[in-house]
Amino acid sequence: MSEAIFTANPGAERVSDELVARAAAHYDEKALWTLVLVLSQMCYFVPVALVAKPIPGRPLDENHTT
Repeated sequence: MSEAIFTANPGAERVSDELVARAAAHYDEKALWTLVLVLSQMCYFVPVALVAKPIPGRPLDENHTT
């Protein structure tokens, strides 16, 4: 599911109903929603990290590369 979410697919939807059904066969409802929420958080934080380029271990007010 993560590969489908993070791989650009300009001609179609990224996560098909079939893929959701396959994931649902392996996880109960709570686990499936946990997976969806974790992946959605990654969709938020990955671009932030690519733009801000935070330095691990540095305080927030000093956490930049410029």
